[in-house]
Amino acid sequence: MSADPLGLAGAPVLVAGATGRVGGAVARAFAARGAEVVVHGRNGRSTGALADALTAEYDVRAHPLTAGLTSPDAPRVLRAGLAAAGVDRLAVLVNCVTGYDGLPRPTAELTAAEFRAVLETDLVAVHTLVTTVLPLLAASGGARVVLLSSLAGVRGRQAAAHLCAAKAGVAGLTLALAHDLAGQGVRVNCVAPGPVQEPGVTHAGPLGPGVAPNTPDEVAGCVLALASDLSGPVNGHLQVVNGGRP
Repeated sequence: MSADPLGLAGAPVLVAGATGRVGGAVARAFAARGAEVVVHGRNGRSTGALADALTAEYDVRAHPLTAGLTSPDAPRVLRAGLAAAGVDRLAVLVNCVTGYDGLPRPTAELTAAEFRAVLETDLVAVHTLVTTVLPLLAASGGARVVLLSSLAGVRGRQAAAHLCAAKAGVAGLTLALAHDLAGQGVRVNCVAPGPVQEPGVTHAGPLGPGVAPNTPDEVAGCVLALASDLSGPVNGHLQVVNGGRP
């Protein structure tokens, strides 16, 4: 067997939303496999600290990239940041950015502004991100894109219409991109986790059938699998991560 069965050693990877719980776990999972990781976030101090930590812990190249993905200026800032880091191709793009605050909002109380804000961050910005870095993905030959949806976008969730709509849209966008980008050698897949919590924390309240909590590392493992050489034949797939509960 190859010493690098995942094919990630030295691979340039962009993790958008890397300063969040899941995004941080994803960035560390790639760094642990020897990837060169660009960590994106909205806060320059947090992204810089994470990049420094990855370099120190895993002895890999890691670069901070600060940008707000919903800004009209986002494409320019993303391109400039990647160029400044010396990144001229991307083997993997993972999007973990979310604007959902986790607070329940019954439909009757959900304002149009709240609904639109989550769609802008969780769906529209994903399209912006992918199209902006597409030339770098195409330059790699066989690049992989992994987008994060949510189990809420597959099965629904009470008092979360904005989250459900946005994440269902991400699943649909995944299918469209898989068709559109296949000719450029770019595979696009999607991970849809259920509730994510830290180990040792008990989830309050019933989760419903087929739903169980996941840790950030468990979600990161599924992302890693879809981003690796082991998933070569997989394209346009939505992987539900439900804590092992059928």
